[in-house]
Amino acid sequence: MELRPYQESAIGKMRQAIRAGSRRIVFAMPTGSGKSIVFGQVIRNAFDRGNKILWLVHRRNLVIQFQKTLEDFFGVKAGVIMAGYESETDRQVQIGTIQTYGRRLMLDELSSNRFFINADLVLVDEAHRSVSKQYQDILTIYKEKFILGCTATPMRADGRGMGEVYDGIVDVVGVRELTDMGHLARARYFAAECPDLSDVKIAMGDYVVKDLERVTNKPKLVGDIVENWLKYGENRKTICFCVNVKHSIAVCQAFNNAGVNSEQLSARSTDEEREEVFKRMEMGNISVICNVALYQEGLDVPDVSCIIMARSTKSMGLWRQCAGRGLRPAGHPDCLIFDHGGVIEENGFLEDEIEWSLNGNNRAWKLKEKKEVEKKPVTCVACHLVFFGGNVCPDCGSPVKTFGRKIETADGELRELNPDTANRKYDWDFKRRVMGGFVWYERQKSWNPGRKAHLYRTLFGVWPNSPQVKNVPAIEPEGKVANMIKYAFIKSAKSFQKRIAA
Repeated sequence: MELRPYQESAIGKMRQAIRAGSRRIVFAMPTGSGKSIVFGQVIRNAFDRGNKILWLVHRRNLVIQFQKTLEDFFGVKAGVIMAGYESETDRQVQIGTIQTYGRRLMLDELSSNRFFINADLVLVDEAHRSVSKQYQDILTIYKEKFILGCTATPMRADGRGMGEVYDGIVDVVGVRELTDMGHLARARYFAAECPDLSDVKIAMGDYVVKDLERVTNKPKLVGDIVENWLKYGENRKTICFCVNVKHSIAVCQAFNNAGVNSEQLSARSTDEEREEVFKRMEMGNISVICNVALYQEGLDVPDVSCIIMARSTKSMGLWRQCAGRGLRPAGHPDCLIFDHGGVIEENGFLEDEIEWSLNGNNRAWKLKEKKEVEKKPVTCVACHLVFFGGNVCPDCGSPVKTFGRKIETADGELRELNPDTANRKYDWDFKRRVMGGFVWYERQKSWNPGRKAHLYRTLFGVWPNSPQVKNVPAIEPEGKVANMIKYAFIKSAKSFQKRIAA
């Protein structure tokens, strides 16, 4: 297995840290950077020196995945420590779930416990979990050994550093660098107006779930999520992160009501149920999976290329773990990220460069200082004054929202945050197929002949007078065209309701 340059560099930095006196080191590696490959090479090196290795993970599917990686790429056969599998504790390398290994260590004293692995090196996957009691009970046993952790977000749940567990940190590579090298899909951000969070309490560095669900789980906000996915989601395989199970069920139901096949999974779903849902997604029978926090880590589903943040969070770790699920490049050159909770405004973009810290008394991260750049002119959308910098127009007082980049939001509708790719144009072939879909509906539903023209104008802002879309035959809508037509129906209905209310 040939390692990428930054992966080789990570192992070199680890050796430097060990020579400097560190024995408990955490790797900061973004999702998709190849942590299993780095750990595989570390294991191979330790294996060749005759050391005994223990690799701890928190999900069953990862045990088999990592075992296969070790054997296929590094020629190392590992034993498995997991319920339902026969133990082969004589093997030099062991991979197991933290749950099973913790239970087995409680059976007998270590000196007589046949399940105890007297490892020289302990590896911890998703190392941000290391501060929990479940992990600490085990890692304390190995306090005199070498411990290596790996995570995309080396921070506690409350946002503080992890110095109580690790004494060294290796910052391997950033999201922007991985994207530029082609190892990650490029993120495209879309944001809507954030719900009012002024009455939502904060505890342990993040919003209280019960309060957040009360604010977020409202018909209009849920409807905006579905409506915007129909318009911008391109029918991509999507994971939607919700506030809690009640909210997740509501969002899933809204998608299904709009004709989008969706499933909802929770912590109570069995591994078999989860695998079956993903199989149906891989086969194209499901477009959206709604969940709370099941798939914010330890998920390898390359075809997912759309992430919906249907919740707000102050946690940089939660944001990056969730959004990272869609960055593996497969089938799409980019990943669409829909922010319905002001998450980007709160935590920044994935490409932002971060300095990580282990100091447990302070926040674990801070944005690296950027070189000062020349201020660009801003045009006020109200009075059209052009001025430099500032958050308020000096002439008329209109506010300017930047999010770090140019963005406008209105009435729950998404706007793309990157100005270089905003306001996407639809080609004539797509417009013809949409118009053909309206003709198809007109014949199926016996519409008033003028309705299809109004719906077309709802979508594209102009009447269908161009020769390219005149006299289009009926075309049964499917895929992205069908979703765009559903979006037009919802948009038209909302507009009608507003006129009635007025």
